[in-house]
Amino acid sequence: MKTCPVPCAFVALHSNDMASIRKHLLEGNQCRDAWVALSKLVQDARQRKDCLERAAILAPDDEELQIAYLEARLAVQPNDVFAQQRLNEIHTMRLLSDVKTPYFHEQPKPRLIGDILVSIGAITEAELHEVLSEQRRESLLKSDRRLGQLLLKRGLITPSKLAKALIIQQQERSRARTAPQVLGEYLVERGYITAAQLEDVLAEQIRLDQRGKRLSLGELLVRMRLMSKEKVDQAAREYENLFWSKFS
Repeated sequence: MKTCPVPCAFVALHSNDMASIRKHLLEGNQCRDAWVALSKLVQDARQRKDCLERAAILAPDDEELQIAYLEARLAVQPNDVFAQQRLNEIHTMRLLSDVKTPYFHEQPKPRLIGDILVSIGAITEAELHEVLSEQRRESLLKSDRRLGQLLLKRGLITPSKLAKALIIQQQERSRARTAPQVLGEYLVERGYITAAQLEDVLAEQIRLDQRGKRLSLGELLVRMRLMSKEKVDQAAREYENLFWSKFS
């Protein structure tokens, strides 16, 4: 099978020709643009949803495509709670990424978690590319498509290594002057806990998750006696107020 570049020159020439687009796909081309074009040509809502799902699998980092697929899925299954939650998550993260602290100079963007894991020697470039390829092949709504979870499942990293990489990413976000994207980052930036303590909590959270037991960051902070429940609740309210104040 051949993976087409984006944009695909063939699709650009035949975007309104359903027969040519189908032939292109039947020839074994893994072509995101072809599936997107086909989704605009078909009339049936289910067929449109299927086309967009295939396109989104080929381009997992394309948020616009993910949104289009999820909206098409909801058009077919309006009561699909998981799809609606995923759509809400994407919209929320977009809002978070748009919140900037008022500094004049632009800073380098924080690295992706896979690049950080390579830089600290946790995995090789080849292992990263192999797992990223697996991630693209998986269904868009599969719950364990997160890169870290796939690496853990393969035994390529330990929970401690993943937690360390997440802390490095958080520190880079702080240096880049972006708003905290999760509660843990806010807690470190405001001095409620240290980066080392957050790393320990994240490692424990990942270990528990592997055993099918999911606890929130706040629950683990209380369980590990790093913060009281009252302090966690207070910090969560502060963070929520800080975020929404940017939109007032």
